[in-house]
Amino acid sequence: IIRHYLKHFIFGGHIFTFKMNQYAMAVILTKDQCNGNHVQFDLNHDEVQNTVNGHNVYTGTRLIAAIPHNGVHAEYRLLSGGKISPMQTLIKKAVHNAGECIVFFSTYSPCLEKCNKPNGQNNILPFMTVFNGFDNDHKAFVFSSVWDPARNHPGVTNPTRQQMLDSFRRIEQHIPLYRCGRIKQNNRWNCIFSFFHSLSISLSIPLSLSIPLTLSIP
Repeated sequence: IIRHYLKHFIFGGHIFTFKMNQYAMAVILTKDQCNGNHVQFDLNHDEVQNTVNGHNVYTGTRLIAAIPHNGVHAEYRLLSGGKISPMQTLIKKAVHNAGECIVFFSTYSPCLEKCNKPNGQNNILPFMTVFNGFDNDHKAFVFSSVWDPARNHPGVTNPTRQQMLDSFRRIEQHIPLYRCGRIKQNNRWNCIFSFFHSLSISLSIPLSLSIPLTLSIP
């Protein structure tokens, strides 16, 4: 399910025009949607886009989304939130019927300065237990690019390769981790599962294909 669907989910997110390149979103899929190539939601495109661009968290019945605001990264805004987070709200609204799956997407891998720093400010790790109700075949954490602090914050030293691998392992303790990105050689999208095992799963589709995730706008 997840392995076959991830590439389509990443394409689907591109129909939104958020005013920041960094954003995060999560979606709950029904059993039928998890096993198919084509997913359709009845969403008001403008409502989602305007809510997020207004620095608010969009919380729908099947989709949540956010961009960074006041130094707080998008992943943290979706996973935190006091007694009940947007992520918890999404899962409760979806009723968690048998066979449903969940995909959490972030433009960048969670940074080691905040989101993926144990005991750090705006650390998302304590909130990752929200995914415990789903088995590993029905959940995925996906990112497109590895966060590069030196590029985004001049004067900051990039973490070592081992520090990056350790940070990925912290995520994988709770949810399978994937990286989906465009391959320059053949102009296709590729999704790789697990950075720590010899098995890697490659899923590619031509960029010329239409977006499989369609949003019906009232």
